[in-house]
Amino acid sequence: MTLRNIASGEVITARVYKVHTGYKWANNYEIQATSGITDPPGQLQAIANRLVALEAAIHLNIVLIDRVTISTYAPDSLPYNPDTLASFPYTQLGQRNPSGDILPLEACLYVRRNVDFGRDGRLLYRGCLTEVDVATTGMRMGLMTSALNSLQNAINSWFQQGLGQNWRFVMASGLPEPTNIRPVTSLQVSDRVVFKKFNNRYFRRRP
Repeated sequence: MTLRNIASGEVITARVYKVHTGYKWANNYEIQATSGITDPPGQLQAIANRLVALEAAIHLNIVLIDRVTISTYAPDSLPYNPDTLASFPYTQLGQRNPSGDILPLEACLYVRRNVDFGRDGRLLYRGCLTEVDVATTGMRMGLMTSALNSLQNAINSWFQQGLGQNWRFVMASGLPEPTNIRPVTSLQVSDRVVFKKFNNRYFRRRP
């Protein structure tokens, strides 16, 4: 498979890279084609635009989305094939205005990837939360109801259109080709705040 020829049912991987005060990290998504793709360059650009729209809606305006990469699911092989990777530059800031002191980047917004069968997945986003968004009960930090509802409404509004009619979010596993593919039915904001160190491997997503 290459990005120039994407058949129905094939899975690709997208990564959205962010920057703030010298730190750079990425979030990773698996996406499945629901039909044969007749215009790969235009369709991939459209996916990148939709992912940037999703992430901009939940990130604070201190975070810069600077690049989206899309690649085939299977890792690069030797010799390197440039048709397995596409890169799209952006200079898009997050759209949430801080309403209080910004929490450290280690404090992550936790979004569940809901599926019909098996364990749900998760998406962790840095640079989304301020002190006003959270409260501490006992030893646990969680989202205030107002912040949870605001973030969930932003995601729901985006999810109504999603990635477009030719694509869907999935959870995929298996190497070198995906052997377990489960459609994501919804994205659900959790009231939990998850802490991850700057060097946590979850955010080191290589193209």
